[in-house]
Amino acid sequence: MSKRVSLKQFQQDLSTRLQDAGTRTTLATSLGVRVGEENWLIELGNISEVIAPGPWIRVPLAKPWLLGVANIRGKLYSVVDLSAFSGHAPVTPGPDTRLLLVHSRFAVNAALLVDQTLGLRSLEHAAHTETGTPDTEWVSRHYRDGQNVSWKVLDMGALVSHPTFLQAGI
Repeated sequence: MSKRVSLKQFQQDLSTRLQDAGTRTTLATSLGVRVGEENWLIELGNISEVIAPGPWIRVPLAKPWLLGVANIRGKLYSVVDLSAFSGHAPVTPGPDTRLLLVHSRFAVNAALLVDQTLGLRSLEHAAHTETGTPDTEWVSRHYRDGQNVSWKVLDMGALVSHPTFLQAGI
């Protein structure tokens, strides 16, 4: 038989749980990825899926960072090497490489190739840092975590609307 609880007791229990939830640590809201020699954080709401890369078709007369077009469940996605696009060495495909599908709210069918996913991260204990050198427009912030590892936060909106990203032809 189920336990009966008065409405007053239920409200008190709910109030207590809500107060406890406010004092608990925040949930991880970012995915950590390795892009070349750098660690990046990407908000989970900015990507729709993380998948192992499948085959893609090269596109002639495209910039080197545009690797090609992939058919992912019947939709065509531009495959972008995020490291090469950022001006670093291209990603070397391997067992840890992943494609991050950009969320559909950005209205671009793009998949970002990264070297490795590093799991979910929270910035709760990270310190915001400033760098002396200017970064690209698609880096919104820099952090250093509790283990003194530096992270760049990717501004997905700035990346996918950047003129260079939108003009992939040579």
